[in-house]
Parts: sequence; C-alpha cells; structure tokens
Amino acid sequence: MDVPEGNGQVHSDHHLDIEIPDTAHQISHDSWFQVGFVLTTGINSAYVLGYSGTIMVPLGWIGGVVGLILATVISLYANALVANLHEFGGKRHIRYRDLAGFIYGKKAYALTWGLQYANLFMINVGYIILAGSALKAVYVLFRDDSDMKLPYFIALAGLTLLL
Repeated sequence: MDVPEGNGQVHSDHHLDIEIPDTAHQISHDSWFQVGFVLTTGINSAYVLGYSGTIMVPLGWIGGVVGLILATVISLYANALVANLHEFGGKRHIRYRDLAGFIYGKKAYALTWGLQYANLFMINVGYIILAGSALKAVYVLFRDDSDMKLPYFIALAGLTLLL
C-alpha cells in the first residue's frame, strides 16, 4: 500500500491502482455560492412552502412575496458564509458539529449535535403536519362534512410515516 501526495490511499494491484479519498467531499471543487445554494435548498425543505399562507395572509401578495424572497436571500447568504468555513485551519470539515468542535471545543460540538437533531425532529414534525393538512384539503374536496378533523389527518400522516 502506497500513500500518494494527496490525502487518500492507493491500493495497488497488478493491473489497477485505486485511490480511496478520506471523504467524498474532496473529489469536487464547488464554488461557495453553489454550496450555499445546496445548503439553503436542503435545509429549507418542502414543508417551508406551507409557510406562504402564514406569511402572505397578514402581509398580502406584495409583502408576502417580498418577505419570502428576502428570507430566501438571507438564508442563502448565511449558508454561503457557513460554506466558506467548511475549510478552516487547514482541515476540511464536512459536518457543522465537526467545525464547531474544531473552533470552539467539545461543548460546542455537543451543543451543535443536539441542535441539529432538534432541527431534524422539527423538520419531520413539519412534514407530518403539512401532509396532514394536504390530506384534509383533499378530503374537503370530496366530502365537506365536519366528521374528520385536522388532528386525525395529522395522525394518519404520522402513522404512514412510521410504517
């Protein structure tokens, strides 16, 4: 086994040399804007589109659209700043908690880990609520009685996700 000038390892066979990088993130050299865009679209998941009713009802069409665009721009800028930090101190950090731990220590690593999982939990709850709202909307299209309430549809969506 030889170690090349790069970070990966080369496994030699008689016919084939294969370089195995330490991480898949070393393969590509994306721009910070592209990384920020991917982070923005990945974090601001599909259920965020359900917020448009929450924002546009009190603000109206013009204020609501401007508010959503402004929130997108701010999120893109913040994620582009974070993407710039992924390579810090001569080391590439592929997770936020690794970066926080490298800069601020073990407590920041643990705090970031906890906050990330709390965020994942809230995103999944948001998906279930959005799915329940969508099921209720389809139900109302076909049957406009008040037998089935929104919590029942949210429970059905949660059960479906669980399965």
